[in-house]
Amino acid sequence: MSVERPTLFAPEELALRPAAPVRLRELAGRAARGRPASQRDEDARTMVRLRELGEDLARRFGLRWRALDPERDGVNGHYGICYEDGRIRIRLRHARTRRLLKESSLVDTLCHELAHLKHLDHSLRFQRLYVRILGEARRLGYYRPGTHDASRPRQLSLFRAETCGTRRTDERVRTRNAGSV
Repeated sequence: MSVERPTLFAPEELALRPAAPVRLRELAGRAARGRPASQRDEDARTMVRLRELGEDLARRFGLRWRALDPERDGVNGHYGICYEDGRIRIRLRHARTRRLLKESSLVDTLCHELAHLKHLDHSLRFQRLYVRILGEARRLGYYRPGTHDASRPRQLSLFRAETCGTRRTDERVRTRNAGSV
């Protein structure tokens, strides 16, 4: 006759589960595979076009990137991101509707991220370069904004510290530059 010993945890509670980052990667992978082929094709065509525009603009401003790729599905916190190693990722689809963003928005984001290749903050130097790149994109016909005040790029409002995601980076750059002045 066996005596059943009391346990603190049920066996299913002791099973190892993947860590949160692993679960998120699995979910992102499932979301990408679950998209219709027409969306994947549309995204691929859009990236070819953005890379062509980006190569031309980068060449004109003496900039180089390592990779220009679409942002992963499910990432909705930003429209684009530029890493220190020169990788750029751009979100192609609207967060809620999943429709492709307007070409003018994508080109605006591309110009913004290209400016980050030279200035990884949102300093005045960055803003001036971004406006110059966007102006060149407009002159070349790559950037055709809608009916808003076209004399002022929409993204300039993002550069205020309270609305910008790079506040910590801006502070780090100011601190580093303060020592070199």
